Amino acid sequence: MIVRLQLTRLVEIRQYARRRLILVVVLTAFFVLGVIAPFVSGKYVIDGILDFFLIYLALAQSYDILGGLMGYVDLGITVFFGAGAYVYAILVYVEHLSQFVAIFIALLFCALIGLLVSFPMFRLKGFYFAVATLSLVPLGQYIVLAPALENLTKGVGGINGVPANYVQAYYSLFAFALFATLFVLFLSRSRFGLALTSIREDEVIAESSGINTKWVKRIAMVISATLAGMTGCLYALSQGTILPYVVFSLYQAFIPVTFALFGGTGTVIGPILGTGAYSLLDYILHSNLVQGSAFSNLTLYEQAIVGLFLIVVGLFAPDGILGLAKRSYARIILMRRANSSEILVSKNIPVMKGNSESRSE
Repeated sequence: MIVRLQLTRLVEIRQYARRRLILVVVLTAFFVLGVIAPFVSGKYVIDGILDFFLIYLALAQSYDILGGLMGYVDLGITVFFGAGAYVYAILVYVEHLSQFVAIFIALLFCALIGLLVSFPMFRLKGFYFAVATLSLVPLGQYIVLAPALENLTKGVGGINGVPANYVQAYYSLFAFALFATLFVLFLSRSRFGLALTSIREDEVIAESSGINTKWVKRIAMVISATLAGMTGCLYALSQGTILPYVVFSLYQAFIPVTFALFGGTGTVIGPILGTGAYSLLDYILHSNLVQGSAFSNLTLYEQAIVGLFLIVVGLFAPDGILGLAKRSYARIILMRRANSSEILVSKNIPVMKGNSESRSE
């Protein structure tokens, strides 16, 4: 029995070391490729592909705090993204304030909205919570289109400003996306992250064990809203133009959820893989190879393709690419062990079965 426990512990240590090695390799590759990207690609690739890859990655990481670690599907994460983008654009492009002052005010505003929204929203759970948060998206669009605020929000035409230098904007987005990824990584391994995971597994047991689930959920909402608001600020910095039907669109609301689910929720690598897969698809669809072929009209169905990806993942890989990879790896290990047992039997070498081991012990 002691030998079996030691072997189990050894296997767990090896699995942990393997997961840690994969995490280090992915983050190192992400850092190196992110640093050298502006030197090996042009303005079109940076503005049209890489900037949006980093924006969607930061949004997916901010969503994963609630959706992955805590198990609450927040479809209204884009509300904080749009709020951050509008506050920044109003203060910088309309009122001509400093960028740092605008970012500070935008983050405070998004954190306050997240705190206020958390009180009624967390009275709901499951499907009802998801639908309630999704209803915030058209509400945000209605507010910025209100005639009383047209002098600030500029109505349907949105706010048009001068975007920052594309290299400066790219590195700002890259630094924040890296920060958001590392922040979620450390958060998931902290005591607060353990409390979030406990709520995901069983909220009643978590509360009975001494966790103040109400305030843990509210703090998680504030953190997620702040990260999404900062993403919106950098979106306004890089794009210069803020349109209400873009930042407050239902398609935008499902993007972080889709990418996190596609890669694997509750993980740090999952949003990177999901966002990277979409960015690669977007690049291929807009490439000269596809645009000059009979498949040039596929760009018109890009949203449908994303929805198809989500359906396929939900059917065949509900825990994302990472979950599928883990299951495939475990299946390969089991097949190898079965083959090794057959080889031992063919050589007339006795193989200890589980029942005989337990009787002998």
